Amino acid sequence: MNKKDISKKIEEAKSKSTQRKFKQSVELSMNFKEIDLESAEYKLNLNLLLPKGRGKEINVGIFADGDMNVRAKKVSSFVLSKAEIEEYARNKRRMRKFATDCYAFIAQPDMMPLIGKTWGVVLGPRGKMPQPVPESADLPTIVNRIKNTVRIRSKKNPTIQVPVGIEDMSADDLADNVSVVLDAVERQIPKEKIQSAYIKTTMGSVIKLM
Repeated sequence: MNKKDISKKIEEAKSKSTQRKFKQSVELSMNFKEIDLESAEYKLNLNLLLPKGRGKEINVGIFADGDMNVRAKKVSSFVLSKAEIEEYARNKRRMRKFATDCYAFIAQPDMMPLIGKTWGVVLGPRGKMPQPVPESADLPTIVNRIKNTVRIRSKKNPTIQVPVGIEDMSADDLADNVSVVLDAVERQIPKEKIQSAYIKTTMGSVIKLM
């Protein structure tokens, strides 16, 4: 599907969306047929950088000590030291809230064993185990990339739903993001197995793409 046609469908979805007191997300959903998304061949486990960004802020959690901890606090409000990791681990409710508040996590490599031991039970099932990054890494660049990346994880149900931006973004920018997602999925799942695709705002009408 070409970007011009996608853009027209997005314009239609935006025009049929009632104005709300919050900025609505624009979401792409895809339905599949005659396929087992839990099989190794078709299981989706993708992290896609949206070329035009997500259009809104998300939280990135950082586990770090020392100098990396100091630098991390300049780019995220969700930073925990080794001592704080252990402290949170003693309060499961507090740990679950922290995990829910963050879309993704990165961590100082030597802290990964501790995180796995104490936080694995919370982060593992959510698909949020941290990505280890070197202590000298360029944190602003890494965090910015994560903030503009969407995660696609297929489950048992033959469908996926992906945020591709917000309603304030132009239809053309949203179309660029949608194209990246469609292309990535179609590289793994044959077109004949894709039953349909739809675009909608959070509270808006569903518009069929394909």
